[in-house]
Amino acid sequence: MINGNRMHLSSHSSHITSGVCLRVLLLAAFTVTITAQKPAPEVFTLTVPNGPILTRLNASVTLPCELSPLFNVEPLEVRWYRSENSNSPALLYKDHKIQEAPVDPRYRGRVSLTGGLERGNVSLTLERVTLEDRGEYVCHVSNERWYEKANVYLSMNVTGSAPVLSVASGGGGQVNVTCSSEGWSPQPKLTWRNKEGTEIKNEHVLFTSDSQGLLSVSSWLLCSPSDSDWLSCTVSLSEEEKRESRILPHKPGAWREAFIVTLVLSLLLLCALSTVVCILLKHRDQTKLEQSKSETKILFKVTENSQEEQPVKEGINLQDWRQVKGFKENITMDEKTAHSAIRVTQEGKTAQYIKEKETDRRHPHVLANQSFGSEQHYWEVKVRDETVGDCGQLSWYVGVAKDNAERTSTVRVTPLHGFWILSYEEGKGFHVNTDPPTSVPVIDLSVVGVFLDCDKQSLSFYNVDTESHIYTFWNVVTSYKFLPVFSPGQHDPHPITILN
Repeated sequence: MINGNRMHLSSHSSHITSGVCLRVLLLAAFTVTITAQKPAPEVFTLTVPNGPILTRLNASVTLPCELSPLFNVEPLEVRWYRSENSNSPALLYKDHKIQEAPVDPRYRGRVSLTGGLERGNVSLTLERVTLEDRGEYVCHVSNERWYEKANVYLSMNVTGSAPVLSVASGGGGQVNVTCSSEGWSPQPKLTWRNKEGTEIKNEHVLFTSDSQGLLSVSSWLLCSPSDSDWLSCTVSLSEEEKRESRILPHKPGAWREAFIVTLVLSLLLLCALSTVVCILLKHRDQTKLEQSKSETKILFKVTENSQEEQPVKEGINLQDWRQVKGFKENITMDEKTAHSAIRVTQEGKTAQYIKEKETDRRHPHVLANQSFGSEQHYWEVKVRDETVGDCGQLSWYVGVAKDNAERTSTVRVTPLHGFWILSYEEGKGFHVNTDPPTSVPVIDLSVVGVFLDCDKQSLSFYNVDTESHIYTFWNVVTSYKFLPVFSPGQHDPHPITILN
């Protein structure tokens, strides 16, 4: 009887426990269902940073924007646009997807929502930032009953050029030292220092702005002339982002006097030695000429008849076009890299200007299919048709570019930005793109020879018509690879052609 009662109580207790567990599970499921189906609030606000978002050129950046209270915003409309252009947004999210139109074409393929819409985060991520991307953006979120918007400002650090220093007479026995630099954003700080590193206080600082909003800075300083105590001019945005140049503040004119005296003495010495040297050189030149002819024949034989043996790089004379042409490559243009105004024809050998499109903001050139990172390479480009004459050719440029060089027109085509070129422009003549550009004395040029020596870090140009050397760039360095670059010019109907 006692055992029977125990069994009855145990069974009753088990039923009670099962019932409680079932009620708890039902209550939990009911609570989750209610929470998941919680409607969006009728009113919400947006949270954005108080200050500007700082980024760098070509970097990726996120413009934060978050809803309060947090809830799933996937059913809502999210619109990011520039404050001055609300009708053409950078990104439009609507009907549970990002819309293809209407959007600003400058942002196509570079923007996305990365914060997590289901968590109430509508932050915008912008890739490959350009100078044009700077400014104020509006984060706009709306539904049928309510909308809210907030502003986010994007700022960019751009490091400018190295300061250029010059010396002029300042009167009273002093000299006027001038320092100037360009291409900065935001406004940089200019600092003068002496040889000991002590800052020299100076209030003569002037800022100007160009069409892209980049700043140029200039300053001048009066000091005593010196042949040993140099001055430095530093332009900086921060300790890590700065440019510095130094100069010895010589007295203007003193170096000219010393130069004239040295020149006169040198001329007298040359006249005294000319007779003896002339006799010796005649004999030596004759011997050297015969030896050079013999070596040239051997070099041609090695180059033309043997593909297994290459000329020794230490023996290359950059002044001798006949030597460097032994490294000739078969170069073709990559049509996929061409500016929209350039047509590539003849199996990648010819480039010609057709018509420029306003939406293409790249430089008007095309890159090669081939890239080089070591050894020596030579190719020839026909830049003028002899049957047309000089009057028919308006402009062109050829050379090399780093394979990671920025190609937008906001970046100057200079060695600092990964371009080394020889160019021609009607009315201005021939130049290499040093900073500032350097004019080169070329009288007649229809075929340009280009010689890239990756091992010696040099790039040379040749006049194939006269078999003569034009110019050599040194310190042509990259941790990536080089690509030949070709431009038939702008608004120029005449093509340029890679010769076989």
